[in-house]
Amino acid sequence: MRTLRSRERKLVLGAGVLILFWIVISWITLPLWDRYRMLQEQARVAEKKTQKLQGLVRRKPVIEQQHQTYAAYWSGEGDETIQGVFLDELEQLAQASHLQMSVKPRPVQRQGTMSRFGVEIELDGTQDTLLGFIHQVLTSPQLLELARLRISTTVSKDAPLRGSLVINKIVFYK
Repeated sequence: MRTLRSRERKLVLGAGVLILFWIVISWITLPLWDRYRMLQEQARVAEKKTQKLQGLVRRKPVIEQQHQTYAAYWSGEGDETIQGVFLDELEQLAQASHLQMSVKPRPVQRQGTMSRFGVEIELDGTQDTLLGFIHQVLTSPQLLELARLRISTTVSKDAPLRGSLVINKIVFYK
């Protein structure tokens, strides 16, 4: 082997340094830079989430109050149980108002997490008792919808009015 001249040694040394820089940049620096940018993006996303959570924590009392307002309309019970309790409540209201009542439950209408329990009711009584019953239904704390109300006269002296109602109870499921 012959010895390299000074100029050739400088070229070999320069090529070696360039190769060393290329190795350091491509194998170490670029992966570290990519990792740094990925971690920076993760930190930005985590910071946004933290800010949103802090906003929710500040609004916690309002959220809990709103939940308590609407919690009465949520149920974990089955359709049959809810409908049975609803029919019993209507019968108790009718008995308390001294009304003769006939009930015809409608099929349950299920729409996602909401159900409508419909009931057709025929009531016979006086004007005061009939209006008292309707008032109690409309002022009930439950989520009720009066879909139809028809009042007509009858020939009976004890119950001169007949009310025909369709009431829907609306329940949301957890």
